[in-house]
Amino acid sequence: MNAAGRAGDATAGAQTVDEYLRVWSRVDTDQDAWVVTSPDGGVAGYGHVVAEPHENRVHVDAYTHPAHQGAGIGTLLLERAEERAAALTAGADGPAHLVNYVYLDGASERLLRARGYRRTRVHQRMAIALDRPPAAPEWADGVTLRPCTGSAEELRAVHACVEDAFGDRWGRTPRPYEEWADDLLYDGFDPSLWLLAERSGHLAGAALCRFRDVEGRSAGEVGQLAVGREHRRLGIGRALLLSAFALFAERGAVSVGLDVDSESPTGAHLLYARAGMSVTVSIGQFERELPTGVRAEE
Repeated sequence: MNAAGRAGDATAGAQTVDEYLRVWSRVDTDQDAWVVTSPDGGVAGYGHVVAEPHENRVHVDAYTHPAHQGAGIGTLLLERAEERAAALTAGADGPAHLVNYVYLDGASERLLRARGYRRTRVHQRMAIALDRPPAAPEWADGVTLRPCTGSAEELRAVHACVEDAFGDRWGRTPRPYEEWADDLLYDGFDPSLWLLAERSGHLAGAALCRFRDVEGRSAGEVGQLAVGREHRRLGIGRALLLSAFALFAERGAVSVGLDVDSESPTGAHLLYARAGMSVTVSIGQFERELPTGVRAEE
């Protein structure tokens, strides 16, 4: 059913089997996950929910195998997810919001709208092919670039920078260091792919990058690009992005991708477009309000 889903900020960016396994390790598979099997024993669909109790939000993550679309699997999974979401939020103060992410203008969007969901945001997948040398970054006076050392102290400084930079992002809530680190620091973490911009001895911005596989080819991923609010309008974001392009090109990546809010209050989507990136996929964020204590049965 879904084009993309989220468990916190993790699932939407998951690309490899190991990354999906890390996400699922946090799911109560006995109660919060479901698998639909086909007559031949294959997986026809699956879904799970992840609650954010402090926000009264439940993220629904469900998929139907393309070979089994039109069989009602998406509806079944969504019904189960809604019922479970009602149970998870029963007794909480205020209404709960069920959140789902799907490709726009398709069967999944029609299903959600029919069940009372409304689109609250559009997120875009943007990418650039590294088939030519990227433009050279230009740094403002007093700003320097270096890779992350990976030390505990520096990682906390990076986290603080990211939290400051994303503080005015739509729908953003503060993320404790432990939660942020659990999403980003795992086996295979390479601090040399995290680029840090310093200004007058202070961390001004960061590009948190990693490699991923796209159809058997090496591609770069800019997981987070952050510039501290007091360091904006100095071209640091663009310089970090171009530096990431150069880093990936040197290491043999064929392309670089990232995800962005199409209505970013900082204009990040416009910055990426000016740097040569183009939209490859648009994903709608859909939400439905579910009053606590009321079961979502249609």
